[in-house]
Amino acid sequence: MLNLPELVKIPDDAIFQVPELFKIFKRDFIDSVTYFMAYLVIISRPRAGEVYPEIFWHIISKQEQKGSKSNNTRGIDYERAKRLCWIKPIIQNFRDEEITCWKSKEFDKNAGKELEKYYLWYKNGKFLVILKCVETHKKKFFIVTSFYVFDSNVRHYEELCKKGEKVC
Repeated sequence: MLNLPELVKIPDDAIFQVPELFKIFKRDFIDSVTYFMAYLVIISRPRAGEVYPEIFWHIISKQEQKGSKSNNTRGIDYERAKRLCWIKPIIQNFRDEEITCWKSKEFDKNAGKELEKYYLWYKNGKFLVILKCVETHKKKFFIVTSFYVFDSNVRHYEELCKKGEKVC
């Protein structure tokens, strides 16, 4: 049985909660080590001039739907941010019966080649964590994203799961 922490309580003025959310992220991924399948999960450092790592912003926010796709504005996503504290336990407990885990080879634009992506779906909590495997000197994993899976998207991820290779 998967034992996850309670959802993070986020008031309506969530932007003022970012430092508190970062404390959770820092505790789980910077101040401690996280492993997936016995390999290290790496968090990239913040870009020059930035306070927070890019992946932190990515997992607590979503693309604003206003305007064109070239709009890079991201706003706090309450459903993602509330589940920030679930990411590490889901990664560490990917073999739990409540986690559906599969992998697939997908083109990664940053790497310029196909990489294996691992999907860890906690269906009961409607939450998905995606990792990518990178092999340089040693095999390691990076968090690609995590997000709340709305009912309208369940069928899409069920199809991806069927096409992918079951991991556990």
